[in-house]
Amino acid sequence: MQSKPFQTRRRHRRSRLLTLLERFGRTLFVRGVSRRLGLQGKLIICFMMLLVSALGGSHYVFLTESRAALWNGATQRAMSLAQTLAMASRIPIDLTDREELTRMSREFVKNEDIVNVAFSDASGKVLAAFCPDPDFHWQELTPDGRVDPQQLMKPRRGRSRVLGSYVTVTAPVLRIRSAVEGEGRSSTRLVGYVTLSTSVQEEEAGLKRVYVVLVMVGCGVLLMTFPAVYSLVRRIFMPIRQLVDATNKIAGGDLDAEVEVDRPDLIGTLARSFNKMVQHIRQQRQELADANRDLEEKVVQRTGELQMANKRLKAEIAEKEDFLRAVSHDLNAPLRNISGMAAMLLMKCREKFDADIIHRLERIQQNVQIESDLIGELLELSRIKTRRQKMESVNIEQLIDEIGGMFENDLKDKQIDLIIDTPLPVIHCERSRFRQVFQNLIDNAIKYMGEGTTRQIRIGCQPRGSEAEFYVKDTGIGVDPEDVDKVFFVFRRGKNTQTQNVQGKGVGLASVKSIIETYEGSIWLESALGSGSTFRFTINGKFVPRGAGGSSNSPPAKAA
Repeated sequence: MQSKPFQTRRRHRRSRLLTLLERFGRTLFVRGVSRRLGLQGKLIICFMMLLVSALGGSHYVFLTESRAALWNGATQRAMSLAQTLAMASRIPIDLTDREELTRMSREFVKNEDIVNVAFSDASGKVLAAFCPDPDFHWQELTPDGRVDPQQLMKPRRGRSRVLGSYVTVTAPVLRIRSAVEGEGRSSTRLVGYVTLSTSVQEEEAGLKRVYVVLVMVGCGVLLMTFPAVYSLVRRIFMPIRQLVDATNKIAGGDLDAEVEVDRPDLIGTLARSFNKMVQHIRQQRQELADANRDLEEKVVQRTGELQMANKRLKAEIAEKEDFLRAVSHDLNAPLRNISGMAAMLLMKCREKFDADIIHRLERIQQNVQIESDLIGELLELSRIKTRRQKMESVNIEQLIDEIGGMFENDLKDKQIDLIIDTPLPVIHCERSRFRQVFQNLIDNAIKYMGEGTTRQIRIGCQPRGSEAEFYVKDTGIGVDPEDVDKVFFVFRRGKNTQTQNVQGKGVGLASVKSIIETYEGSIWLESALGSGSTFRFTINGKFVPRGAGGSSNSPPAKAA
């Protein structure tokens, strides 16, 4: 069974929950009603509530003061009658004449204002009494003889089912002697009490009639005031409604809307300011339309100029490609003839030539091959941005593994570690072009590794919301800060003495830059002499499908 404290706590929690729900419901109800009423309804209700409060307060003050005056008058009358009856009944009370006292009480009660009369002796014993109410308790009204006579004339209010409201006053009955034997002064002796109650039923009935009349008058005032208040509030809000309608028309595009309000008050000033604002907006709209028309004409003119420039650019590019193809053909033809002639001489006359001639013929073949490759790379560089290849999903991590296998002998000979630092994403790109990017960067890092003790090439990626940033970092000889901005130009190389003996055509990094720019990215170099180099490049995030990143748990790949 559950303990009493637990049951008590549960009842308390339930009670608090019900209280919160009730408050929340009342709040929602009040807010809903408030939204439906609007500002005009709220003002009318507030004014009527103020009027009701004023009428109710005045009625309350009037009734309070009238009731106080009624009870004061009834009290004064009861005190006067009690004193008069006390003087008239002094002798019968002193003689304990019960018959006379009974007659006097019946005669007094015949008066409509007097509801009961009682006579008692000095000890508080009732000698005679009369009251139309048979259930009336005299013990509650008559004194017991130990009361201070100075406190007897204080009025007491009461109410009976038969008698209604009444005021009771108890007056002492005193006997005054002119002189006391042996002394030359008068004396007073208490012989009894007279208790008398006067009715205020008629006065209360009259007061109720007055209250009903006041309520009816107040309701009439409210009924007559409500139309006047409604008309006044409606008159106040009429220009505001016109302002709202005009504002809605302006929002809908009708700038000819104006407010026809001619008033000397603040609302009239607001309406005139609104009309001026509309005129100003109309003027600005016309000026804006004129400016837009001029701008459209300029845009059409500039568009035509741009189209002409694009046509000229396309023609120039086509001419450039034709020129490069022609140059490539014209250069390759004699180079092929030179290579063929050298090969034929070596094949037919190798035994007749001495070692120096054979060496020179082989050098001719090698140089011809180098120049042919250079011409091919220059031709490919010109086609990167104009001739796009097939787009497909390429796993860069697998691509790096393939390139590492291609450079496996070079990496082993120079004792270089190829390390993938971070998971590499799958991107939507041209496979051969991105293979060319990483192949050129890794080949460049191998060539300029130098003789340092730490020999590493690190590759990683840092995905962002709008792009993905790749880096290829090596621990090689580095680049002079003055040459950092030159490495991406064709046939530009650093001036470092260590780079003079490294073979290169000066086209690879220029091709990498051109490929990265086709993917809305950029490439830059961070390097210093003796501190290695870091090539960083970005591609637009739209080429990196969501959820296509490499596995974060895959171990970094190394090729030694």
